[in-house]
Amino acid sequence: MAPDIVVKRRPHYRRDGREVRFLISRHAALTLGDADLPFFDSLGDGVLLHELSPERQQHVRDWETAGVVELIPKYATSGRPLVAIEPHMDDIALSAGGRLLLRRGTQPVVLLAATRESNVSCYWSLGRDFFDAAEVTSLREAESALAAEFAGASLTVLDRPDAPLRFQPAERWTPESFLRLHDALAPFLGFPPMPEQVRALASQLAERVLPLDPAELWIPLGLGGHIDHRLTRDACLLMIAEHWDRFASIPVLLYEDHPYSVYFPHQLDDVLRAFAARGVQLTPEVVDIGSVFDEKVRFVSIYASQFKGAAMEPNLRVRAQNAGLAGALSERAHRLGSRPVLPPESELAPDAADLGEIARQLEPWIARRASLRRITVICGAAFGPWPALGRILIDAFPNATIVVYVRNAQRWETESWSHPRVRVKPLALIAEVLRIGTPTIVVHFAPWPIEDRWRHQILKTPLPAEMGRKEAMLSKLLPWRPKIFCRHLGDVCGLLAEKI
Repeated sequence: MAPDIVVKRRPHYRRDGREVRFLISRHAALTLGDADLPFFDSLGDGVLLHELSPERQQHVRDWETAGVVELIPKYATSGRPLVAIEPHMDDIALSAGGRLLLRRGTQPVVLLAATRESNVSCYWSLGRDFFDAAEVTSLREAESALAAEFAGASLTVLDRPDAPLRFQPAERWTPESFLRLHDALAPFLGFPPMPEQVRALASQLAERVLPLDPAELWIPLGLGGHIDHRLTRDACLLMIAEHWDRFASIPVLLYEDHPYSVYFPHQLDDVLRAFAARGVQLTPEVVDIGSVFDEKVRFVSIYASQFKGAAMEPNLRVRAQNAGLAGALSERAHRLGSRPVLPPESELAPDAADLGEIARQLEPWIARRASLRRITVICGAAFGPWPALGRILIDAFPNATIVVYVRNAQRWETESWSHPRVRVKPLALIAEVLRIGTPTIVVHFAPWPIEDRWRHQILKTPLPAEMGRKEAMLSKLLPWRPKIFCRHLGDVCGLLAEKI
């Protein structure tokens, strides 16, 4: 028997009189007739398609084509659920949406999002005033609940803020402050998760997952450098390791995070190699999603507060073409075959090779860290998690004064934390020229404009030639000292936290 179809309005469309607009857009997506107004409003709660008149059904089909409503098949399922954990409310659709749609209607499915509160929307890139965290959070939850229904699932969400709101509270995000905060958010996103964060999230996940008694579990592989993806992966693996008796007998799949699997195609091999070196068995499982690829794009498009499905389709298609099945559109995940052991975070990073070189340079510093009396930091870019960075430096070098030279544009970041052994100074290096032997960390003088800084910090693009020449000059200016150059201070501090 074919499932009932429920018609629901997408939550990002709002009616103003007879006009239906996307969020704060000034352009009407639909213009309704007077007789359509009550019917359109009723679609927020959903109506059964077969109960509508032929004329109403045609309206619904037209509105579905316009992307304003969804037709949701309703399935009756029973048994133990498939639980799919995602860092944000949209990651399963992007990364494993085809695999999930192939299973639609076969068993109960629970989408478990590891973050709830958010102020992120598609308007970030447009400079529009749409930062209200309560409004964005409510919208994203409504989209996610609708998307879950579309995929034959239910939604549950951990009450945790995503990274931008952990970096700065909601009230500080305004159109006037956006570029300044966005600049500093990049190194915050790139800073690795700390053990206490992993353990706290693992505990929260266990409280939700274990009572569900899942028949199968999907978790992110944590590709890319985004802290929320890396933190969710680490916490999931810690939860699984600590409750291996519960998970050893069920399929556990680590799906490849999209779009990061496209941005960092080499990272997958590094990650798999790091796990294999610890004896962790990960076996690739590829599924052909050609029969549901268009539906996957539709699934993704329900998260329209974040991106447009039509804009995402080419990238999704490229990824599906390269995911492992020659000549087919596919998705790849990796089945866990043994109790997980988490490798060092630096080995899982998208720039693991660069971090390995920095780690090698840090070895003599760590060997004599108790005897060092001064560490110099020359910061040419934003700090990101400044309090965490400062604490790591004073713990790593317990008898040293940490002298930090900072650009005026980043001075505001250092106002959130201070310590008697940390001295923050304007970026004027005359006093440093005659110092000999002081270990010095130089954070790349990040390129401008902001889009280029983000590419350098997040996508790990090479330093522009002009900036490279400036750093070569700086190296000559400070010749008689050990120096470490890095993309952001978190690279060095993350390694110090990992190794001390």
